[in-house]
Amino acid sequence: MRLTQNILFLIILLSGVTACKKKTTVVIQAEDYITGSGTAYAGMQYSVVETWTPFFEVKSNTVASGVLDENGAASFELKMKENRKYNLGIETPDNICYTEVSIQEPLTYGENNAVNFKYAACGYLKFILNNTNCFDSTDKIEYTRTWLTGNKGDGTNIYYGCDYFEGSFFPVPAGDYKYDWEVTKNSVTDFFSQSFTIANGDSTIFQIDY
Repeated sequence: MRLTQNILFLIILLSGVTACKKKTTVVIQAEDYITGSGTAYAGMQYSVVETWTPFFEVKSNTVASGVLDENGAASFELKMKENRKYNLGIETPDNICYTEVSIQEPLTYGENNAVNFKYAACGYLKFILNNTNCFDSTDKIEYTRTWLTGNKGDGTNIYYGCDYFEGSFFPVPAGDYKYDWEVTKNSVTDFFSQSFTIANGDSTIFQIDY
């Protein structure tokens, strides 16, 4: 009888722990990096998945779902249990090339959660190098491509020789770009820089003649 009472007390205790919930508000807002608009995410689905691990076995359950409105926004209330994790997932449109989320999963228990994220739609870039006045095979060009005034770089690229190079169009985040390059010929080095903009969905060719 004593053992039965202890087991019953333990079950009641565990039930009380898992049943303790706090209501929180979750606000989602998508913003285009350039325009601030969230329309590209209109109609995209979101969901919150609750996970916990009873007796070493992970379990999960979808506890909230919906779609972002015409401005790429949503707001809803969520009841959260302290001993569980709540992960937010948002569907991504096909034409998005970059996303920067302001909050790391899981959502925070007992606090309102604002999930603001910036995105950039895709444009298309073709890059061409044309050594128009070759000295010899030691000719060298070093170049970097930077997106959005310095906060997204692609590293330094080095190219030797006299051959013409033409790449294919490839997707990149739409926005402002800058190429910086230095050319060394016959032991003389010159420096150059040029900026340009790739619009959403547009195709741009950038060519360096050196």
